[in-house]
Amino acid sequence: MAKAIPKIFTRTLHKFCRWHIMNKHKDPLKKLYKLFPDLKDQLTAILNHPLMPSEFEDAWKALIEKYNLHDINVMINLWAERKLWISAYWKEVFCARMTSTQRSESMNFVLKRDFVTEQDNLHIFAKQVNDCVQARHEAENAETNASTGTRKTVTRYGFEAQVMDKYTWAMYSVFRERQYHNTAFRIKTSQDNPKNFLVHHYNQRLFCHHVIAVFEHLRLDEIPSRYILKRYTKDAVTNPDFNRRDYRTTTDDGTSIEYRRTILYSEAVKIINKGCSSEAKFEIALSAFRDANSRMDNEDTEMENNEQSSNQDGTTRETGE
Repeated sequence: MAKAIPKIFTRTLHKFCRWHIMNKHKDPLKKLYKLFPDLKDQLTAILNHPLMPSEFEDAWKALIEKYNLHDINVMINLWAERKLWISAYWKEVFCARMTSTQRSESMNFVLKRDFVTEQDNLHIFAKQVNDCVQARHEAENAETNASTGTRKTVTRYGFEAQVMDKYTWAMYSVFRERQYHNTAFRIKTSQDNPKNFLVHHYNQRLFCHHVIAVFEHLRLDEIPSRYILKRYTKDAVTNPDFNRRDYRTTTDDGTSIEYRRTILYSEAVKIINKGCSSEAKFEIALSAFRDANSRMDNEDTEMENNEQSSNQDGTTRETGE
């Protein structure tokens, strides 16, 4: 492959897949990780950080010196092949951050698991590949329709509307299925205490049929927040770098969000690269980020206070009139 690609695909850059390189050496690396517990994190940081070739080589040599790995074969082999799999050596080539064959490997797994076997003939293999691609397209279209289409609750109970609003579509679909089956249940109030209901509850990750039946019996408008598990909600990830559900394109003053994001991201990367070069610069960069974050939080608080004061003044004037 290495000889054929330059001849056939003259404008193609051929490099090794990082995942396969690390997987090939995983056994000796595991032994090193056991000897040096911090080695894995530091090695991963060097591989992931967007260093220039000279910076990568300095960081690698410092790592080798720190753990005295000069004569370790696996480290020697990784170093010898560095220009074929370390992204620092081809930064000028755009590859959409693809550093391995993860996309094709995942499709290979799906294809082998659900569609083809080793005994299939070539014409059957071709047909099954087409079926696999079609199935993936249908699944992706179904996800798109579910996430962007108009949602409707099965009932008019307030708690169901709350679940639909809080939970992801996948978890709401599970809830709705259980809600459908719970209609076969009947609730009796305890004679000892009218606030107790005679239902058999068993521990599950989402609301069981019995609990949903109690919701409907009480005609709840809202489920107490302590029963809403955050890990199933749309806000499960706190402060994500990118929110695919955020469809805004402009700010309140009409400026493009993507424009501001690009400018801020570019400046932040410059600070990060400089801040990693020494302990003193790291402290300066970290302090600057924290100070900026605190000032923006204060700005949000001040804006909220101004809005509340404005609303209260408006209400006072209306009452006086």
